[in-house]
Amino acid sequence: MMNNREWIKSILDGTSRSTAQHWMSFFNADTARKMSPAECHYNGMSLYEAGNEFDMGGMSHDDLGRLIDFNKHTDRVFACLGKGANIMFGHGGPGEFFCRTIERGKNHVVMEYETGVKSKIQFQPHFYHAFDHPVKDMADLEALELPDPNDPFRYEGLKDNAEYLKSKGQYVVGSLNGFFSGIHYFLMDYQDTLASILVEPELMQAAVDKLGQWNLVVAENMFKAGVDGLAICDDLGSNHNLLMSPTDYRRFFKPWHKKICELAHSHNGTVHLHSHGAIHELLDDLVDCGFDFINPFDPDEGYDIEEILRKYSDKFVVVGGFPGSFWYWEPSRQQQYLEKMARLGQKHPRFIFMDSSGIPDDMTARQYREVTQMSIIARNIKGKDFI
Repeated sequence: MMNNREWIKSILDGTSRSTAQHWMSFFNADTARKMSPAECHYNGMSLYEAGNEFDMGGMSHDDLGRLIDFNKHTDRVFACLGKGANIMFGHGGPGEFFCRTIERGKNHVVMEYETGVKSKIQFQPHFYHAFDHPVKDMADLEALELPDPNDPFRYEGLKDNAEYLKSKGQYVVGSLNGFFSGIHYFLMDYQDTLASILVEPELMQAAVDKLGQWNLVVAENMFKAGVDGLAICDDLGSNHNLLMSPTDYRRFFKPWHKKICELAHSHNGTVHLHSHGAIHELLDDLVDCGFDFINPFDPDEGYDIEEILRKYSDKFVVVGGFPGSFWYWEPSRQQQYLEKMARLGQKHPRFIFMDSSGIPDDMTARQYREVTQMSIIARNIKGKDFI
């Protein structure tokens, strides 16, 4: 009988007999709850439910048990460590800057992060606005004090949590700040970040070096706590283009991507990169960095998933292949696409199903479960073989 931990390892070494699945995220915690039974709901599901203190560390065993049940019900194979981390792949937990709630209304919440940046999230209709970024120039960057990456509080309960999840057959992932997106999430305004790459390269280099050194220390501590791998959200492209030139990627960000992969591999761990966008020109660079998993390869962003699998699945586990529009197709079309993807999975065992944008809020629980069941049948997974 194979568990998720063994399953992921068999995918990594190319011996898996069945293709796994991990739906990327949920619109918000309410959406995640709507898609799952009440007995699967746990404290720490969402970043946006954080209390008024910075705390995204360990969870109780009861909540971890519910997290496992939630993942099983929603057909997801990675168990993400730390409060707020599990329903949104690559975000939350101890490896990202912690957040706390500073304002809550009926239809919105305002979060503050350890760097001082704030974000307002309006739920209906959905709206996100980040403000009060602390860095405008080199003086701001030099004055900014990041939280102590060796503070024991940051990792309180994580070793226990990792051991518990592993004892239940889970592959344990810890989220980490992106080296590019971490700058525009937590340090600088998005437009200022893009402009700095072009007109203030010294500032960009200093920012990525400051964040990168912090990331390496945190990653080391997470591996000591027992994670199997890291998940990094680092969107490098838009729908049609890169967000920077390949030369600028290689100058500023590739050296840090390579360092984090080397660190992970020194612990026999893995690194899973999430990058939206048309990043075709960088794929060979990402192979050179040593990433073990890359997602999402959205066909709406110009990817032929069959060609990606043929060319790259021997270099990294290909994760994704589903367009964002998938959730709105007719069931018959969804089933045909799932069966097509399953055939590719039989041909290329280093492949994991993942959507590109998460479960939308207007999806019903019934629709979600029907799609999940279609996927299970298409991938020919027999319940007795996997726990």
